[in-house]
Amino acid sequence: MPYFVVGGQYRDTTFQELVRPDRTAGPYEDYLDALLSWRGKSMAHVDEAFARYVIVRADSATGAERQAHTERARESAHT
Repeated sequence: MPYFVVGGQYRDTTFQELVRPDRTAGPYEDYLDALLSWRGKSMAHVDEAFARYVIVRADSATGAERQAHTERARESAHT
C-alpha cells in the first residue's frame, strides 16, 4: 500500500486549517521510505511552530480529502 507525506503551514497550532500546503511527497511503497521523507521535511521546518507533516496511507484518506490536498499542492507548486 503506497504512503504519502503531506503537510505544510497551518493557520495556528490547532493544525485544522492548512494555509500553505507543501508539495505532496510520494508515493512510497514502504513505510521506511515515507518515514525518511517525513523526517527530512519535518526537520527542514523544525523552527516553524505552525508547520506539520504526516505520513498517510493511500487508503486512509477519503477521495475528497486526497483530491483537495492534491489540488492545493498543485496550486502551491505553480506559485
